[in-house]
Amino acid sequence: MKKEIQNFEELESFLKQHNYTYPKTWKTKLKKIKRKDRNSSTWKDIRMCMYAAERTLRCLTAISDDMASTLEKFDKKLERIGTEKYHKLLSKNSLTRSDMGKILKEIMNPNRAKRFQQVIKKGGKSYFQRNLTSKAIKAEKMLGIKIPRLIKLPQKKETIFQIIEDEYYWTGRYIYLGKPVEDKDSKNIFRKEAQEYFKSVCTYINQSKYNKDFFISYSEEMNEIWELYWKFYLTVR
Repeated sequence: MKKEIQNFEELESFLKQHNYTYPKTWKTKLKKIKRKDRNSSTWKDIRMCMYAAERTLRCLTAISDDMASTLEKFDKKLERIGTEKYHKLLSKNSLTRSDMGKILKEIMNPNRAKRFQQVIKKGGKSYFQRNLTSKAIKAEKMLGIKIPRLIKLPQKKETIFQIIEDEYYWTGRYIYLGKPVEDKDSKNIFRKEAQEYFKSVCTYINQSKYNKDFFISYSEEMNEIWELYWKFYLTVR
């Protein structure tokens, strides 16, 4: 029965015993490729899912908070000036109550599925842009209220910090990598973890693997969000 050589090291030893040499390029070609640890690969996938979900929700929250704040300004202003003065102002500025209703809808941007169309990039940062109609601008001046044209969205690093501030992140890190949960309390380790996570996101998040179906399979709770805001996520990721 012929003996089979199991690896390159055995082949190298055999050749030396019989006074043979081999081209140096063989070592590179025959060297066994070290496969990535499965746990490490799974943890990478989990972190990408964490980032995608947190990034989407935080950006949407920033927009919703601004809309609610602007609407509150309108309500307080109208309460202060009273109904009679309000109607006079409308007449003076050639506006109607119907116009104001449309303006408020414009500010609240009810078409949520198309919000990605209003996301712009400036200096590496993301913003949600309001494109106000002439009547909205007129109402703004009439009431003396500032309607923000640009809503600054959270930066990617802010999203990363938000994720790793949660105990859940460090528990997962322990389960898949065996690293202590207590690392969370070390400022130095915490900072390095954030930097490494950010670098990993920038390197891998655009891979075709991380598509809508992948994220839905990871968390059914986010199914509705992904269906409605997938294009929004692709814009802010």
